[in-house]
Amino acid sequence: MKIKNLHIKEFKGLRDISINFEKNDELLDLLVLAGSNGSGKTRVLESILKYFQDYLDYKQNNIEVGIFYEEKEKNCISNVQNFFYGLKNFSYHEVNNPLYEIHIEIKNKLDILPKIIYVPTEINFQKMNVASTTLVQEYKFINIVNTNLIKDIPSYIATKMISAMLKNKNEKVGDVQKKVFNEINEIFENLSIDVKVEDISQDGRNITLFTNSSGDEFDINELSSGEKQLFLRTLAIKMLNPENSIILIDEPELSLHPRWQQRIVDVYRKIGKNNQIIIATHSPHILGSVKKENIMLLDKDDEGKIVVKTGDELYDSYGQPTERILEDIMGLKTTRNQEIFDKLEKIREMVNEDKYETDDFKKEYGDLKEILGTMDEDIMLIDMEIQIRRKGLKNVKNK
Repeated sequence: MKIKNLHIKEFKGLRDISINFEKNDELLDLLVLAGSNGSGKTRVLESILKYFQDYLDYKQNNIEVGIFYEEKEKNCISNVQNFFYGLKNFSYHEVNNPLYEIHIEIKNKLDILPKIIYVPTEINFQKMNVASTTLVQEYKFINIVNTNLIKDIPSYIATKMISAMLKNKNEKVGDVQKKVFNEINEIFENLSIDVKVEDISQDGRNITLFTNSSGDEFDINELSSGEKQLFLRTLAIKMLNPENSIILIDEPELSLHPRWQQRIVDVYRKIGKNNQIIIATHSPHILGSVKKENIMLLDKDDEGKIVVKTGDELYDSYGQPTERILEDIMGLKTTRNQEIFDKLEKIREMVNEDKYETDDFKKEYGDLKEILGTMDEDIMLIDMEIQIRRKGLKNVKNK
């Protein structure tokens, strides 16, 4: 199940916005929403979530979503509420409008059902004291990664280890355990992270234990804020076993080192099978890690209306330096401190007005050179411009 297109008539201030999730008639499995604060990135994610929540309750709203279903889904999807909650063979008949009627029939069911997974920006990570080794996961179509879901992660890992041991009774316990932990750690292998899942506590709590390259051992509660964001948000998605699902992630860069931000998209793409990932982000590091066809830029026109710019209208950010992405895609005037930028602009203006010999210029430019140094790129360009102007003036006098 993937989204083909989204049209928002009106939702939390967003009006008449259309987003196409296809490129050259191929569905995108990754879409990154970028834009300034207030441009509506988070609201787009929320609108998708709201659509499916309302669809299940048969409510009308101002959000239209075109959906692509996998072949197996086509054979058994009908009324979404009955399909995802009944999971049994049935025939369903409903008259939605006197002008037409819908007849739906489900003849088989899927082994792994698609899901909607929403990962919000703010997640409260509470202390985890005890993990169960018999976690029972009931299927839900809509899943929100929150405190209640996060707290099950240690139980998920402990249950996964016990289950693997029961399935592989002829193997040594240590070997089975290692396979389980390797499966988890492999998700993060391209991050060059200095922390990995290593064991389950033997004190009866069954809490996940981590180690680092120094050999230090610590439990899941002692991870740094960045490590918690990375491990717990990611493992929460993995715990839901997504396949043919839609995963909505708001600001995955939160608390992450820029090095991890550059590679976090690859981490999420390794989870599950055939999923569609939709990300809202402020991170130029994330934008620099994906192709332009996977980027949608939300911007405001001269009248303040939110408009969507697609990959064809955007500068290709893939592999480009952060500074260019910030300026060319995200519309930042400068990557410098604003005060320094304003001083440089004033200095350039004075040079253009041929005031570079005045005392005021010499004082302000001298102060700026002390801050930035004489080898700063902008300082060197200003020096060159002054030299050119002086040389031009000298040539004029000689004539």
